[in-house]
Amino acid sequence: MIVRETPSSFTCIGQHDHAHISGVMADHWLGVYFGDASRRDDVTLAVYEHDRAWIPLDAEPLWNEQTQAPYSFLDFPPAPRLHHYEQGITELENLSPYAGLLSSLHYTGFPEMAKLAAGREFLQQEAGRQQRLRRQLGINASGQTTLDFHVQLLKFLDRLSLYLCMNEPGADKEHEHPWYKGGIPFSDYFDFTDHQLIQTKWASRTQVQVVPFPFDEAFCVTLPCKELRKNELADVGLAECFQRAPIQKLPVWITE
Repeated sequence: MIVRETPSSFTCIGQHDHAHISGVMADHWLGVYFGDASRRDDVTLAVYEHDRAWIPLDAEPLWNEQTQAPYSFLDFPPAPRLHHYEQGITELENLSPYAGLLSSLHYTGFPEMAKLAAGREFLQQEAGRQQRLRRQLGINASGQTTLDFHVQLLKFLDRLSLYLCMNEPGADKEHEHPWYKGGIPFSDYFDFTDHQLIQTKWASRTQVQVVPFPFDEAFCVTLPCKELRKNELADVGLAECFQRAPIQKLPVWITE
């Protein structure tokens, strides 16, 4: 769950909904910036489905007594989270082994994994999966550059979608989430950026500008969320408040 707090409410966005937005972005990624097109369908599937592990977790959000807020993807307890990560990667591997490999590489790239005993066990398990899938798919040293690019593309589209979800629509740069004030992190990986960070800006509540623009055209994504009012949370609790809250849908245009 992605959670934004205001003085009177929490805005909650499901991780799988956020991943769907990143998948729509993948659909519009310019072919000239994609490289080997033979894997495009697998890569796009990986982007759409990379957070499917969160579907059951986000269906029944939990309350964090320490922060007095719903648990988000940033502070969710590691043991159940890692169990579902493994399950989600397996589900995606069953749909497409290459997409499963990309998802595994994405999740094992989180730096905090090695700091926890459960995280180290997860890394070890996924290293075995990755080795098996590389053999199955025939990926050797000569294919590593393409694989690396596809992982970085997944990560970039994940971060760009998170930019939409973690910032209040229409926020100016001063009030953006600190991850994004200097641009999309690590987007200087791509050659077409001259190895500068890709910049984003809310032009309005329903328009985000991306420079340089790596997509085939301007397009619209739908940002679904639930707003949980704090006064209602205090009266009925998180579970009932979450079930009662209607899904709000905000259209956001991605433009140059």
